[in-house]
Amino acid sequence: MTAYSNMTPDQLRTYMDARRPDEYFLLDVRQPWEYEELHLPGAQLIPLSDVSDRLDEIPSDRPVVTYCRSGGRSSAAAGLLQGKGYEVINLQGGASAWQGHAAFGPVKLGLAAIPENAAVKDVLLAACAMEKRLEDFYESRMGLAANESERDLYRTLAGFEDRHRRTLFNLYRKMVDDQAERDVFEEQAASAGAGLSEGGVEPERFLEEYGEIFEGENGVIELAMLFEAQALDFYSRCAARATDSDAAEALTHLEREEAAHLKLLGRYMDDLGSSR
Repeated sequence: MTAYSNMTPDQLRTYMDARRPDEYFLLDVRQPWEYEELHLPGAQLIPLSDVSDRLDEIPSDRPVVTYCRSGGRSSAAAGLLQGKGYEVINLQGGASAWQGHAAFGPVKLGLAAIPENAAVKDVLLAACAMEKRLEDFYESRMGLAANESERDLYRTLAGFEDRHRRTLFNLYRKMVDDQAERDVFEEQAASAGAGLSEGGVEPERFLEEYGEIFEGENGVIELAMLFEAQALDFYSRCAARATDSDAAEALTHLEREEAAHLKLLGRYMDDLGSSR
């Protein structure tokens, strides 16, 4: 299976002009208030946080064209859909570039590898290490926040990851060792994770290249949504490959957790939009 492709606005206009509207599916993965402000003609709205639950609304018999504001959320949606077997084109630079604004893309994140034959213990330890890496990143950003509201947002996001690590520990006790102690579990995870965060993303390196896209509270939420969607895609692909049934069950559980986080972040973004 080939990776999804990226197109600039000019390339996509040429692509769309050469085809009938029913020969591709134009998918807007932003939030409803963003869609109401501006959207590409004929686009169907399915927010990123809902994509995995609404696959039955996305036709698989034609290319899917994904877009968002700047290319970040749509690249996450493109990766998720490509992993489910769809042919996908991502609009580089998003709606901002389509309007003639500067394009930042393509935004593309790397995936860490969990071996197909990994045991559930190794899966849970690697997942915990990735969650801890992202928690540390959010906590480090608190000191760089522009205001108290943005600082509180980073604190909330760090709390997501802490709660997720508790979930992982509970799964570990249920599926691996019912006598395990959390501090020992965390130490083992730190050794197993090689410094990776959710979905194999290296947050600091990512922001060095794309940081200007994610400014302000809206940008913070969009950044978090990008990481969570990448993790959802990551766990989904690993679950599909897993040869150990317990590992597959744990990965599927993690996929559902990430989907829930995405929905919550979508509600946060809606709240920001309604208060504007």
